[in-house]
Amino acid sequence: MSLNHQAVLEGLKRQDVERGNGSLQPPVSFVPDKNEDAEERTVQTLKIELANGVESRVAVWEGLGTPEQFMQHMIAMRDALEGMGLFKKYEEARKKVSDAKEELSNEKALRDVVLEQVDSTVLETEKGPLREEAAKHNEAIKVLQAAVATAKQERVAAMATVFATTANFFRGDGKAPWDKIVHEQTEKNPWTNLRGEEQQGVRGKTLMAWKDCYILMLKTVFANNAAEQQKFYITLLKLPHKLKLRNFLQRAMKLAGYVGELPSIVHSSDATDATRSVEPYGDGEFATIMLHAMPHRWQTQYNLGHKAPRDVGYLLDAMEKIELAFPLPGEQGSSKNKVSFSKMTKMSDKIPKKKSQAVKHGSSAKSCALCKKYGGASGTHNTGECKKYDHQGNLKKGFKGRKDFSTNSTPPGASKSYAQLYAQTEKLKASNKKFKKALKKSSKKQKKRKYAESSDSDSSDSDFE
Repeated sequence: MSLNHQAVLEGLKRQDVERGNGSLQPPVSFVPDKNEDAEERTVQTLKIELANGVESRVAVWEGLGTPEQFMQHMIAMRDALEGMGLFKKYEEARKKVSDAKEELSNEKALRDVVLEQVDSTVLETEKGPLREEAAKHNEAIKVLQAAVATAKQERVAAMATVFATTANFFRGDGKAPWDKIVHEQTEKNPWTNLRGEEQQGVRGKTLMAWKDCYILMLKTVFANNAAEQQKFYITLLKLPHKLKLRNFLQRAMKLAGYVGELPSIVHSSDATDATRSVEPYGDGEFATIMLHAMPHRWQTQYNLGHKAPRDVGYLLDAMEKIELAFPLPGEQGSSKNKVSFSKMTKMSDKIPKKKSQAVKHGSSAKSCALCKKYGGASGTHNTGECKKYDHQGNLKKGFKGRKDFSTNSTPPGASKSYAQLYAQTEKLKASNKKFKKALKKSSKKQKKRKYAESSDSDSSDSDFE
């Protein structure tokens, strides 16, 4: 990732750009991992010459760096080999072998036809010319066989150059895994393919062997299902408040591009006959996923006047207009009124305190050295404004401030106040007792009255009968 892009993503956290609880560990996350050792050291480069004669330099992998840096190195290495024309030379040598074999096969077929004619001919006078023609075909076959052998040597040399040049892009701890993989895939008998199946014979250095070594090298850093994880991770992205829309889409497109580069289950022993390789998102599908990564308000505005996005360019053009019309909270107004979303990122974070007026306006805080030394409110005034102590630390005569009762457990007037409070409490208790007695008497009278009324009603009912 470029330094400019790193500066844009500086300060972002995973919870700012990802939905969910963060339990998924993607092969390459939106917020790049930091590797302090890799940043401090000087990256070694390899000078190469491209097929068009232009010289270039490619970084050398020494085993230090983040997973994304390793992924970028592998892609840059493969592109460098392509730019140097090594794969093209191998393809030309392979085609030369194929053409020579075809010519040899045709020549053998012509010779066999002539030999059949010799066998079917009865007259000796007619067999002579046919035998001479068969001899010419045999000479041509020998020449073509030599051409096939030469073409095969050129093909082997071309592929050996690819393997040797690839090894130059690794050094130190980064080169040891590559050498081991190449030995096990090209020189060992028997050798094991990507699905864990044992194969008999020496494989040799072929293009298919190089591709398998490339994938096995990626597996030293990434898991077997890295492509599947990366593809699913794209659907969890969301636009953070402090990142511009264009920068967000650029980074998301880069992450989506890694899907086709990473190892997948099809390259492992877990694969079955039904397992298929992971394909990157199409233009329309990826644009739709990015639409759902936008804030809900932006999605609503987009759906009012647009159809499903056909590609990211169409989505970006429409969303940038919505971004200007409906800015996210904290993006508009002065910096004084902006909401800082970097202060609190989860419920457990504490609410940030307001800065003091002195700090806000750039003035220094007040402090009195005398009060700080001899006791007092040192933060309310400066030393030259102290009204409690003189410059020698003596208490000024005219000072009338609050007395410190920390050393005396009973301040003046405390005993008198306690007596008054005790008297009021006792008076309240006595009145409470009187109230309870009166309440009991009234309840008894009410019970007697109810009993009398019920007895009178019973007697009146008996008289009526």
